[in-house]
Amino acid sequence: MNKKLSTGARRGRLDILLGGVASTALILGAASVSAQVPEQLGAEATAQLQEESVILSAPPSDSKRVYVLDPGHFNATSTVYTIDGKSSSLLGMTDAGKLPHVMLASDGGFFAVANTVYSRISRGTRNDYVELIDSRTHDVLADIDIPEGRFLTGVLERLAAMSTDDKHLLFQQFSPSPAVGLVDLEKKSFVKMMEVPDCYHLFPVPKQQFFMHCRDGSLLQVGYDGTGNTTQKSTKVFHAENEYLLNNPFYSNASGRLAWPTYEGRIFQAKLSASGAEFLPPIEVFTEQEKAAKWRPGGWQTITYHTGSNELYLLADQREKWTHKLPSRFVFVVDGATGKRLRRIDLNHEIDSIAVSQDAEPLLYAVSATDKALYTYDARSGKAVGTVDELGRAPILIVTPDR
Repeated sequence: MNKKLSTGARRGRLDILLGGVASTALILGAASVSAQVPEQLGAEATAQLQEESVILSAPPSDSKRVYVLDPGHFNATSTVYTIDGKSSSLLGMTDAGKLPHVMLASDGGFFAVANTVYSRISRGTRNDYVELIDSRTHDVLADIDIPEGRFLTGVLERLAAMSTDDKHLLFQQFSPSPAVGLVDLEKKSFVKMMEVPDCYHLFPVPKQQFFMHCRDGSLLQVGYDGTGNTTQKSTKVFHAENEYLLNNPFYSNASGRLAWPTYEGRIFQAKLSASGAEFLPPIEVFTEQEKAAKWRPGGWQTITYHTGSNELYLLADQREKWTHKLPSRFVFVVDGATGKRLRRIDLNHEIDSIAVSQDAEPLLYAVSATDKALYTYDARSGKAVGTVDELGRAPILIVTPDR
């Protein structure tokens, strides 16, 4: 157990032990316990649990709230960990199904989890649904049934997304035909599967519109109304067919900024809005000498972006070709306008995914599936400032507030 966790956090874990498995659980504080406390927990824990009665509630979500998804090596169940990035403390955790997708409301008041479960644990009748979770109490605000077609996304981003105004949720369907599901979050109900071409990822923009990435290297712009009727148009092709893009781009609902690296470290960028897509000049992160020395991106979430400073962060290491899913130890920071190298951060751990907070004093978050830990760094100096360990079986993705 992480020794940096507060006594309250340890008491919360004991409460979970006593209370059994629940869909969500808060780690902060202690809960009243009417049942007899097992003696093996010790006198100190027994006294604390019997004498204190606290209504559990996490602090309000802020720019340094972090959610870490542990899909558990593709197991039938998974866990979402709620973490305070400022103090590197565990606030709570939420049970989820197989390879869920986690999305945050723009104000941080709730988060959504797109789930899949089966009647016989790992087989049987499939059931897909969306839960809305209060970010302070971790209570379930809504349980919305959706058709059994959600593409399982526990290791991919942007195959489900909330609209920029938090009124709708979109999710990808691959089979039996390409489609995007529309969920009305205000009415807490599924609306319709909207037919689309063979395009992938979801990048919402205002005025009930979103973009998708298509196989020819263009983006598809889709508008929709409240009943799921759509308008669709394509942008120009912005990358060549042999410029292979990594699975997980960075995208901000708040700013409309899209940053998408290739296997070799070239970053394509665009500003997306209801008016269309503005493609920015691509950036080459590595010099020719570094490319010859086999520097390439690697991991699951390899890129993140800080809006206020216009800085791009790329997770990379020296590696052989086609090893782009393996962890990396370094982050290259470049200017998002000029591509100029600003600094390189040595993370000193094998890291699978990175994210950065969007405030004036940003933190860089790095998760390691091997270490089962979230490491936190000062994004400017690269100094290590915190660790949360024992994060399940294989934590792999990080979700942070957009503003």
